[in-house]
Amino acid sequence: MLLPEEFNRNWDVNKNGPLLKFLYDDLIETPFSEEFKRFLSLGGLPETPPPYLDFTSSQSSFKPITSIFDMSEAFRKYWLLGSTGSGDPICIIENNERIVYLNNGDEYKEVFINSSINQFAECILLFSEMIDKAVQINGEDAFIDNDIPEYVIEWLKEELKRVDSNCIKEGSFWDIEIENLYE
Repeated sequence: MLLPEEFNRNWDVNKNGPLLKFLYDDLIETPFSEEFKRFLSLGGLPETPPPYLDFTSSQSSFKPITSIFDMSEAFRKYWLLGSTGSGDPICIIENNERIVYLNNGDEYKEVFINSSINQFAECILLFSEMIDKAVQINGEDAFIDNDIPEYVIEWLKEELKRVDSNCIKEGSFWDIEIENLYE
């Protein structure tokens, strides 16, 4: 499992942008594990990591999604972390700490991302590494032009599976992202 300190060492802030770290004192009253609180306060989350994720608003609004958006109480267990490139809220589930997004195009149906914040961070690192590999092979615009060699995509898929075997199941976030790479 990726530790927050390892995440800090492996995330290239010069190339990939800054990490947003949460103040531990702001997390004390939240219903999450010490491990989760430690990861957000020591490791943090990248501001805008690939694939088109955004966590810039999470520091100021880390609370149940129902206190931010007008949603039913059924959504109270979801705490907002950020958003996908499509504007879907990325959340952590209060009782099990899984990372999901709520598909705003499908009545906010829950879509699995990762089993923990540590695995989510490691998958973001792997996706960034996949982009680096594609750029090294096919040039600066390889990711933008979707010019990624199939063996690099297969490498990513195997690495994601190694980190969190649930994260590439059909219909999950990372499964969808991998399918997009083949288009």
